[in-house]
Amino acid sequence: MAIVEAASCGLQVVSTKVGGIPEVLPENLIILCEPSVKSLCEGQEKAIFQLKSGTLPAPENIHNIVKTFYTWRNVAERTEKVYDRVSVEAVLPMDKRLDRLTSHCGPVTGYIFALLAVFNFLFLIFLSWMTPDSVIDVAVDATGPRGAWTHKYSHSKRRGRNSEISKTR
Repeated sequence: MAIVEAASCGLQVVSTKVGGIPEVLPENLIILCEPSVKSLCEGQEKAIFQLKSGTLPAPENIHNIVKTFYTWRNVAERTEKVYDRVSVEAVLPMDKRLDRLTSHCGPVTGYIFALLAVFNFLFLIFLSWMTPDSVIDVAVDATGPRGAWTHKYSHSKRRGRNSEISKTR
């Protein structure tokens, strides 16, 4: 959100290429860097050079571009695409996750993180036992021709429906 707000204010955004950031803004509105201090410094220097040379678009133009990207419906659709993409990724078994933690996070910190991961996993199993999946309601798909997002009422029907609701309360 901070990146979108900054761009909406007409600021030049400099960020890393991780965590879904490249999908937030088009390439001409953001300077993407590798997640390192050197790369971020280079990105900031590039932004300063663009500002001094006058090659940056006017803040009003950037704002007008950004405001066309983000409506609530658009954000929901983009979020759904990310969830769909992530949902098909393979889930690592617990032993592989623990191996990754101990090998990537250092000899001491890795084992601490692995211990915390085991506690979290056991807590998740406990919560699954307390509230099984079978008692959790499935979300209703509100899209489609008769879905809640696309269903339109005429003004007279809406008024009648509201009066029915208020009578029952």
